[in-house]
Formats: sequence, structure tokens, C-alpha cells
Amino acid sequence: MIINIYPQTFGGALRNGDLVAVGNVVEYLRKTTSPDIKFYFYPGAVQSNDYCQKFFTFLTQNTDYFSLEEGSTALTWENINLWDFRSISGDLVKINNNRISEKKIVIFPLFNASYNVYRNWPIELFNKILSEYSQAKYASYKKIICTEDTLQIDGMDVSTDFLTNLEHIMTSEIFVGGDTGTSHFVGALDRGPSDITYHYSGRGLLHTTPINAFNGKGRVAFYWKDPQSSKWL
Repeated sequence: MIINIYPQTFGGALRNGDLVAVGNVVEYLRKTTSPDIKFYFYPGAVQSNDYCQKFFTFLTQNTDYFSLEEGSTALTWENINLWDFRSISGDLVKINNNRISEKKIVIFPLFNASYNVYRNWPIELFNKILSEYSQAKYASYKKIICTEDTLQIDGMDVSTDFLTNLEHIMTSEIFVGGDTGTSHFVGALDRGPSDITYHYSGRGLLHTTPINAFNGKGRVAFYWKDPQSSKWL
């Protein structure tokens, strides 16, 4: 059963984290309505950014949530916040991962969030993370920084291709990330990194805590970000 989704169904064009959260809705409807439900997205329902379109294509190929063929009925909901919907569904989304795990550390920093900019990591946090995983006890691990921009980090590789970075995540043993769709992707994997740390601003939103974090998958570590120029005694 294919259900058509309009841009306004979930309050606008979907970003990567939203696409993961849509899986909660599909799984919920499969439990309550029909077990074979899939969603077809009308033009404009998914963000046009290159990385969003690549992620959507990846999900169509690696999950059974989405159809590329239009259905005969539409979801009549409007302006449903996918993250609030978790209060109804819980985290049900599962993304199959049949990749073989490698002795690999993947760090997914966040520096260029253009909205909710408190999500951007302070450079001090990034340097602390780099120092942590440069210790001798991690010497046998391959270390990869996944980012959009080329960086020079001693002792670590840098990967800037989005789809390659998804593969790095799926084959890693250790993942470190921020408040992004990538972290929701990690939390939704049925078999992924065994050691997961999410670095979130203390000013972040509770309802966008990573998928399955409330179910004990991964650790959420908060960092201090002070937009009000507080003074310490």
C-alpha cells in the first residue's frame, strides 16, 4: 500500500534527520493500519540540497520505507512535527546494515549548521575529541574525520564525500557525532557502531535527541555554549 506525501504533510521539505524520523511514522502505520505501507513523496517534500537528495536515494535503496511509484491515496495529515510524533510512536525505525565492522573510528563534526546554530561545535570541543582519540590505546584504529570541507589533521584521514561517509559509519566500531541527521542515521541502524557518543549543546531540543538514545543506544554528552556572555565569579 503506497501512501502519497505532500510537502505540507510534515510541515515542509524534509532534511536528512527528518527522513530517518519518517521511518517511525511508517512503522507506526504498519502496526496500526497495514503492514505493507510505503510512502511516495511528491516533488518538494524532500529538500533539494544535494546531500538530502543523495540520502533520500540511499534510503530508497537500503530500506523498504519509500516508493518511487505514486500511490492511489494520500496521507491527509498537515504540519505534523515528526519529532513530536515520537511521543506517540516511540523510536521504531530500523535501517538494515549488512556491512562488516572494521577497527575504525569515525568523527562527524558539526561546524556549519545554518539554523539552530547552537548545534555547531566549539573548536575547543573538536580539539578535545581529537586529543581523546589520538591516545595510544586507539593506535590500532583507523581514524576518519567525515566533513564537507578538507581539513589537515595529523594521524587522521579526512573524507568529504557524503555517500562514502555513510559507508564509513556503517563499518565503524566507534562513532562520534553532533546534533545532525547523521546521528539519527547511526541510532536507526539495526547493527552499527558499538561505541557511540553524541556531543550536543545543553541548549538543544529534547525531542530531537538521537534516535534510540532514550532506549540506551549511545551516550549524549553536553557541551557548554554561552550566547549570553555570562560572567563567572
